[in-house]
Amino acid sequence: MKDNEVIKKNINLEQNLDCFILISSNNSHFGDLIINNILDFIINKISEDNTYNDFSIALENINALIKTWKQDSKKDIQLDIVIGLLNKNNFIFSSIGNASCYLLKKDNEITELTETDDHKKEFSFISNGELHDDEVVIISTEKLLNYLSKSDILDGVNKEKDVKVFNKNIKNILLSEILEKNIGVTVIKYSHFLTSAEENNKLLLVKEYFFKLLDKKSSKKIMASVLILKDKLNKQSKNVKNIAFLVGITLSLVVLYSMLSTIIGISTDNKEKEVSKENLVKAKTYLRLASENVANIDAFELHLQNAESLVNEIKDEELFTNDIEKINDDINILRKQFNKIESFESKATNIIYKEDLSDSIKLVKNNKKAYIINKKSITGPIIPNTKPKTYTFNDLEQDEHFVDATSIGETTYLTTNFSKVVKFSKSKHFSFMDVSDQKLWEKSKEINSYGQNIYLIGADKNQIYKHSLNGKVFSKATSYLNDDDVTQIGDILSIAIDGGFYILKKDLSIVKFYSNPKYRLESIVLNKLPKNYDIENSESKIDLKTRAELNYVYMLLNNRVWVFKPNTNNYKNTSSLTYIGQIEGENELINDFYINHDGEIMILHKNGINKLTFEISDDRLIIR
Repeated sequence: MKDNEVIKKNINLEQNLDCFILISSNNSHFGDLIINNILDFIINKISEDNTYNDFSIALENINALIKTWKQDSKKDIQLDIVIGLLNKNNFIFSSIGNASCYLLKKDNEITELTETDDHKKEFSFISNGELHDDEVVIISTEKLLNYLSKSDILDGVNKEKDVKVFNKNIKNILLSEILEKNIGVTVIKYSHFLTSAEENNKLLLVKEYFFKLLDKKSSKKIMASVLILKDKLNKQSKNVKNIAFLVGITLSLVVLYSMLSTIIGISTDNKEKEVSKENLVKAKTYLRLASENVANIDAFELHLQNAESLVNEIKDEELFTNDIEKINDDINILRKQFNKIESFESKATNIIYKEDLSDSIKLVKNNKKAYIINKKSITGPIIPNTKPKTYTFNDLEQDEHFVDATSIGETTYLTTNFSKVVKFSKSKHFSFMDVSDQKLWEKSKEINSYGQNIYLIGADKNQIYKHSLNGKVFSKATSYLNDDDVTQIGDILSIAIDGGFYILKKDLSIVKFYSNPKYRLESIVLNKLPKNYDIENSESKIDLKTRAELNYVYMLLNNRVWVFKPNTNNYKNTSSLTYIGQIEGENELINDFYINHDGEIMILHKNGINKLTFEISDDRLIIR
């Protein structure tokens, strides 16, 4: 006598949703318990609209149940289970133990759908695919190909692929084998008769419409009035009867036209809903496929684009708005995960200064204390739970304002939109800075510093000018880039200095310039860039940042902080930058930031300043 019991259940869950369960257990009591609980987790818990997600939840519950029972039981319980769902022509299944699933295609080719590894202890994967007319799925509690050859299975198929005949033939073939276990087999043949289904649907719509129409109180009153009118007409002359007859025919045609228009409208609406519902399921499937292909950039993007395309089609029909919103949220989450974007929420635990900072342009540190650069003033120092002072420079012209700033020691230097340089001293006083041997400062906006020097990007955005501090004035400009490199680099968006000069070009590529010991310009390879490495808004600020004491290069792009890791900590030998991740605000647009040290960042936005800690592990950024 074989020591295992096989349990088989086929259940219709909804109009177009069927469930097929096969269980083999060496403990009959446990087998009964597991089938009853599986049914509890599936019946009324899995819907046509959300089959995959509902099935995932059901399998998690079944896994937890099996694990608990096995821990509580002292016996070695062996389970082989396969659960399949047929949603229209979409077959979804998962299995544990030796359970298997095979697809017999229209051309009689047999494909094994289950994984090759045996004895899975829990439901770990869900497989799914679309079936075509006359394709057959075979599910079993054992690996059928361990007992039968593919030719044996094909021998069991008659020309019409009759399921009953197929089942009987497979059973007879297995009975001829010497088996140590009972084997459960279920054969599912997919057939779809679209025309008859549509005809039936329309007939049902007509019948339903008429019943609803006749059941209305107004309809009953009209019918009563018609009967009274009929009695009155019987007493009238033949001419009156003829006129009434013609009027009755005209009214009947109008009513019939109205009814048919309504029925056709209902039918069309239902058809659109069905198509949209199918597209909704497909969009969710594409989302799942995208999540499973995060390591494959092209496949990930293809599946997400397919999902977005289907969602836009449904959106145009103004149907399933809640589902669309959920899918769009899932798409955004997937894109963020794929692009390694970490989001922060501004809250009491990380905000160090809360104020309306709509006028702010920059965050700097002066003597290790943070200051906010506003258009015509400086606010600071920024110390938690302390109200900072605001220092206004009244000598700026009416239309003049600050556009950038940098600090050297305890002094902050600022540039204005009129290409002037302003000093904010240790004593918190403003003054215009002079430049020797030049009538005026060269036209520029961005300012950087290294050592006792300031560096300006020229108004043409293709040259770097160096000015050394000489007493109370800055020396005459020294142009850093030679003519050939000026032409080759083109527009400079930003620079960052760590001993060498990282130069961010208009196309977001990066080169690195060294002025000593000898002049050289090196191309920097950017590795592992995400798809969203692009300028989304030409009006938003772009700023490249690093310092000699930092091990990473940071960039403000599209109101996000981007982090890159150089190939070496020796600034003289940099040849590549590897993308690590991005930081964005959930509800705040980042206007600027300052890196206190690698792992700690201050973020400036219109509603205040947040201080965040982050960690970089395995080339991935994580906010703590």
